[in-house]
Amino acid sequence: MDSTATELRLGPPSSTEADAGVRARRRHRRLLQELAIRGSVSLLVLIFNEILGIGAVSPVIRFTGLLGLLSNGPYYLAARTGLWPRGQAFVRMLADIVFLTAGLYGAGGLEAARYLGVYAIVPVYAGIVFSSGACLVATGAATASYLAVVLLQQAGWLPPKPSPLPDGWSVAAFNLLILNVVGGLTALLAEAYRRSRRQLAGLYQDLERANDQLLRLNTEIQRVGRLQVLGEVVASVTHEIRNTVQLAVTHIELACSKVDDLPIEVVRHLETAKQSCETIVRIVKGSLEMARQPSAQKLPVCLADVARSIADLKAPDLRKDRIFIRIDFPPAFPSVLAVPFQLQQVLLNLVINAQDALRGVTGPRTIEVVGFSGHRHVVIEVRDTGPGIPSDVLPRLFEPFYTTKPSGTGLGLAVSAGIIRELGGELTAVNRPDGGAVFRLSLPAIRSVLAEAR
Repeated sequence: MDSTATELRLGPPSSTEADAGVRARRRHRRLLQELAIRGSVSLLVLIFNEILGIGAVSPVIRFTGLLGLLSNGPYYLAARTGLWPRGQAFVRMLADIVFLTAGLYGAGGLEAARYLGVYAIVPVYAGIVFSSGACLVATGAATASYLAVVLLQQAGWLPPKPSPLPDGWSVAAFNLLILNVVGGLTALLAEAYRRSRRQLAGLYQDLERANDQLLRLNTEIQRVGRLQVLGEVVASVTHEIRNTVQLAVTHIELACSKVDDLPIEVVRHLETAKQSCETIVRIVKGSLEMARQPSAQKLPVCLADVARSIADLKAPDLRKDRIFIRIDFPPAFPSVLAVPFQLQQVLLNLVINAQDALRGVTGPRTIEVVGFSGHRHVVIEVRDTGPGIPSDVLPRLFEPFYTTKPSGTGLGLAVSAGIIRELGGELTAVNRPDGGAVFRLSLPAIRSVLAEAR
């Protein structure tokens, strides 16, 4: 019991635990960044005050700067508890505004109106790191705090500072206006940034789903392809075995008919050999009938819809390779009678081959899936702007197990050609005169299939 529990604890963490760990590390890194910025600003205020001697009462600035610098310790310890993290962030933000307001009061209150830009640090950081709401709260709190200090100073409730600026209120109004404009713009930009991040996360999830679907489809294509090619090979081998065995039966019968004075024992052996060969033929025939799976039901399929679904499925992967895909079908494109999955398999394989051919191309990378309709047949061409098909490869392109790719199986095009042949069509490939390859898929239109059935 104990050993099992130990093994479970030593095993890899679940995805939920891993996500929680990532979020915890992100929060810790963000906290360290926040404390570093706060400490840097406090240190700069101290240095600026000691060198330039801002205001008549520099000890107030010195005290608030030191307090802002030393408060990082309690902030860090409180944040490590993990209790009410959002509330702690707001407390730290409002405490920064209080420290800055006390420093501005120490620098002269209304006389320090020209330094109001220091407030902008808090709402800008709050908008980027926390939220747009925190940015607006910080902007409003900074404006209200400074106005409250100045009004209390003017009313005599706070000790007035000497040498007020003659146009202090104008400077204060202008800088507070700039502060609120900066805060409002930061809130808008922060909200737009977060919205784009959410959209990007959604697109990333869509990309993952499309990639998973593509992997499943590729796996199914490879499995079906191997089974189909293996079935063709087995059928061919079995056919040759049956012909050979039947030939042996024929020769045994000829031997028995031409020789009348054979010993009875030899005749019995020949009869036994003949029966064994006939048994082999029956076993082979029965095995083929048992292994033959019923064909999937054929349905009317719109090739234009299949091509568009393949383009949507491959779009994220093609964008990653900077490949443009264009789907061009005339309106009211005729349908064909086929198994939908098989046509999807064929078109996907052709698009993947075109993508592989375009990866090493330095010029324009384009895949075109174009449809044409005739009286009895519909034609789809998958064109690319790649290097084309080598002349020595072109004659063997649709042979099973023949491939020029290091990791290829040589089944994709062979299976695709077999599927199209079973549907009464044809799959061919040629090189374009201006460069690139064209795979042409021709299938009987559903109206011609129905007409022949009647």
